[in-house]
Amino acid sequence: ATQVGGLTTTQISGLSTTVIRGLNETDVAEFSTTQLGALSATQLGALTSTAFSGLDGTQVGSLSTTQLRGLTTTQVGGLSTTDISEFTSTQVGSLATTQLGAFSTTNINALDTTQLSGLTATQLGKLSNANLSALDETQIQSLTTTQVAGLTTTQISSLSTTDVNEF
Repeated sequence: ATQVGGLTTTQISGLSTTVIRGLNETDVAEFSTTQLGALSATQLGALTSTAFSGLDGTQVGSLSTTQLRGLTTTQVGGLSTTDISEFTSTQVGSLATTQLGAFSTTNINALDTTQLSGLTATQLGKLSNANLSALDETQIQSLTTTQVAGLTTTQISSLSTTDVNEF
């Protein structure tokens, strides 16, 4: 693993997806944020979910929006609340609706109001009823009218009266 930390960004960007798939969580934990920045979205998507879990919150928070779009739903679903707390609103807004769908209710609830501001109306409209219901009062109140306009009637009808009153 200590060898991974010694790779240059040029060497990292040249790693094949086959080599990337062979990395384990200890190897991945050794990457600096600069080294991670050298990985393409395809390379990141090639990491096994076990290896990807070796990234800490700072490393995950350093990923570009392009890199994030390359993550599989399994990788996104495996993110911890610590990882998610490092996301910026831009990073949250860059996630595909299928990636957001991989968030657990705990992960959705871990988003702060600044991060939520990055969600588009389309993204909100694709959240599961369970994930939408996981938002707390402060989170719901932080949603803009543009964001709320993206909610479907099915989503709204799944909310409790208390949830609806929080809008």
